[in-house]
Amino acid sequence: MKKDPVFVNVGDTADLMCEADSNPINPGMFSWKWMGEGEVKELGEESEDGATGMLTLYEVTRAQAGPYQCTADNDIAPPASVVGQLIVRFAPELQKGAQWKKVASRGDGTTDVDILCQAEGVPRVTFNWAKNSLPLDFNNPRYIERTVREGVVHTSTLTVVNVSAALDYAVFTCTARNSQGEDSLDIQLLSTSYPDPPSDLKLLSVSSSSVTLEWMPGFDGGLIQNFRVRYRWAESASYLYVDVFPPRATVYTVTGLNPSTTYNFSVNAINSVGESSYADNGVVLTVTTLASAVPVYAIAILVGGLLLLLNALGFVLFARWKRGRSLKEGAGSALEGKKSESEGSSVSSSSRYASRERINASAQRTLLIDTSSEPDSSGSVYESYGGESHHYYYPTEAYSPALYPHPEAPEEQGSRPGLNPLSHEYEEVRDWRPYEDLLAPTLPPVTVQGFGVDRLGRTPLPAYQEAGRRGEADLDPARAVYNSLAYRRKKDSDLPFELRGELV
Repeated sequence: MKKDPVFVNVGDTADLMCEADSNPINPGMFSWKWMGEGEVKELGEESEDGATGMLTLYEVTRAQAGPYQCTADNDIAPPASVVGQLIVRFAPELQKGAQWKKVASRGDGTTDVDILCQAEGVPRVTFNWAKNSLPLDFNNPRYIERTVREGVVHTSTLTVVNVSAALDYAVFTCTARNSQGEDSLDIQLLSTSYPDPPSDLKLLSVSSSSVTLEWMPGFDGGLIQNFRVRYRWAESASYLYVDVFPPRATVYTVTGLNPSTTYNFSVNAINSVGESSYADNGVVLTVTTLASAVPVYAIAILVGGLLLLLNALGFVLFARWKRGRSLKEGAGSALEGKKSESEGSSVSSSSRYASRERINASAQRTLLIDTSSEPDSSGSVYESYGGESHHYYYPTEAYSPALYPHPEAPEEQGSRPGLNPLSHEYEEVRDWRPYEDLLAPTLPPVTVQGFGVDRLGRTPLPAYQEAGRRGEADLDPARAVYNSLAYRRKKDSDLPFELRGELV
């Protein structure tokens, strides 16, 4: 195929030829392909004569102009291809919409105005201008013309400098010519005014909730114009209005409509001077929206059910969280109780007794009394302290320990031989044995330094050893409990002043 362009007039027949130099020459080795934009319904009639392939196009139209590719393949790689251009010649065709037929200016001699004339044509198009049917003299500096070509589109711009209402408000005629023919258009230059109404309002698409419209803009009155869509339906009390955005758009989608509803649409133009009448002399465009895929009441039921489900799920999760938190707090309290029991009779600095004094540093064995509300056989134990003690001395006047709920009585002589008469029995103890000091054998002997001797010449004993030497005089047989007053009087009289008191 020759690479030179092939020219053909609109409506004529075009033959595109492709020659191949190959050996062997196989039948059907030529193929054709359209390389332009878009798609061509019928490519044309393909034929071949030996090493020449041919594509024949009948009654050629402007749409068939463009590049074509011919490929020759005789089953020996690689195949050969070549691209040729088909050029369709046609007479100029001017743009003649309403916005092309009028131009406006204030006409006060201070502003310029551009008058546009645009045509499509092949071959090259030339333009001629006239004013009130008289050829325009471009030697006059008040008139300037320039032409721009983009493909088959040619645009001529006539600039009128310092427009005067008296001299320039007139009808300018643009004529476009080439070898195939000519076309002309009258353009009126006038004063600024409100815009002309749009035209050719039509429907592009429709759905259950939206409608897309398109229209042709009219003359803008020499000013920037916007568009406004008006619509209503049978049950509406009045028209609804929506401004088109972007302002100069000529395609707009109206949303928020009801399904299966008939609407009447119209559109007009607005500029700073005023607004036009509605498109197509006020004729409305009637459109019925499509039925909704899901009824509105079904959507409401679905949404309500979903909200109820979410509410129930939230309640269940909250209940589980609250229950887990309670179990966690209970487990923490149990762990703290076990920890307190394992620590024995250790007394912390967070004691709930406000009155406290330091224990005598020389005391090495101390009876600690558990003051918890529940009785426990491990509530009274002996502990050893070396060095400086961190426990506190509580005066007996400020401390009244709770009595054990079971009566305590001294063991009778002979009932259980070998037992201390002042030892106590606890029913909670598993093997029913008297409470014994298990740590005493492992502790060193107690020595008292610096206290001297008492009135009888004896060395004072610690309180817990002296408690073992008390007799029935210190007990109250009627109540079967310790007589704390007699015990304190006896103890305070036997001990030096600095050792008098109750160690807890």
